[in-house]
Amino acid sequence: MNNKLELFREEPGFLKLFGLFKAKYRSIGRIGGTVSIKTFNEEELESIAGFFGTHKEILLQKGSISLLDFEKELKNTGFSEYTLSLLMEEVLQESILTKKEELERERKEESLFIQSFLLANPDADWWFQRLQAKTPDTRWIWSLYKENKKELQKKLKQVFKAFASLPKKGGFERLPFFSQKITGNPHYFDMNETAGKLLLHCMYVDQLQRGNNDAAMPKNVEELNDLLAEYRIMRDDLWNFATCQGMFAANEQGLHPVWDAAVQTQTVMNVPMKEMAKVERIWPAIGTKVWIAENSSVCSTIMDALPNAPIICTHGQLRAASWRLLDLLVEANCTLYYSGDLDPEGLLIADRLKKRYKDQVVLWRMDKKTYEASISSENISNRLSKLESLSSPEWSELVSLMREKKRAGYQEAIAESLINDIKIYLTGKED
Repeated sequence: MNNKLELFREEPGFLKLFGLFKAKYRSIGRIGGTVSIKTFNEEELESIAGFFGTHKEILLQKGSISLLDFEKELKNTGFSEYTLSLLMEEVLQESILTKKEELERERKEESLFIQSFLLANPDADWWFQRLQAKTPDTRWIWSLYKENKKELQKKLKQVFKAFASLPKKGGFERLPFFSQKITGNPHYFDMNETAGKLLLHCMYVDQLQRGNNDAAMPKNVEELNDLLAEYRIMRDDLWNFATCQGMFAANEQGLHPVWDAAVQTQTVMNVPMKEMAKVERIWPAIGTKVWIAENSSVCSTIMDALPNAPIICTHGQLRAASWRLLDLLVEANCTLYYSGDLDPEGLLIADRLKKRYKDQVVLWRMDKKTYEASISSENISNRLSKLESLSSPEWSELVSLMREKKRAGYQEAIAESLINDIKIYLTGKED
């Protein structure tokens, strides 16, 4: 540093003053405005007053110092060759940018970061357009960028390599083995790791660009498993199961003997994702209609009464194995009759099924009349806001009544009606 500039480092108050000048300059983007000197002590004020060739009492009376006045005064000192901005940089020993300049530099660096990645991975443009838009779901990724851009670039490269290598139709892979194959580390894409979260985000954005406007970043384990299953990746293929009866399945070798035996012996099966992934076709043993109940005890009662009927229990929220089962039934041109509890959560599950399978899903006794017959004493006032996300006009009358009654309706009250519906279909006779 120029020796004469040591004056501003050694004299009391000047470093403090230049710090205030810096903040003002960055804020307004130019040399201008004033800074308060109310926090300066007498010694500091005396030193600064000497620079201006005045008394500290006059400074105190003003209460502030103008940046332009300070710059003009430089011309009357041994620092006439300096502008205030240059002097601040020399004294504070740092490059000083306005906030606007700093933001512009950040944008250029971010743009270079994105362009550099796309140059090596041109097929990732759909994902990086989302990142460049800085939507709320990408904020955490930009935080990673600020922490360590080189580390983020390394992980993004691995993630997109993984996305491009996801298993194609016809097979599922377990996440640890998929991770081992891509990176050499079976835990690299664990969901608590940065790379695992980035892979989920990549899948989520892919869903959006495929036109799935209901896509969302997973908020719970079920949604996490569902999203991974969309790309034929499994986290837990044993505990993740679907409960069903009265259905055949086939693989490359033909009719699956276990499913065949279950139909012949009227056996209910809990089929884990591990086994569901091995079959390529599923169809009902009788007819083309499949009956689905949300509630486990109600479904078990229906199965007791109708042991040969094609019935599925979802146990509340659907898991990957249930989605796989329903996907294959829809591919077989079956009609899915779904009945759930008449509360906000039950309607949301049914609405999700309707959105996914459209006309191949029939809402089974999920109407105003059934609600009135199944209404309970449970108050759902604090959960009614969930109904706002329902999209189908089919819900309008039921939702209106639920808002009025503020009570839940449960399947247990209509179990006999559900049983009778299936009996009529199977026999053509009503009890």
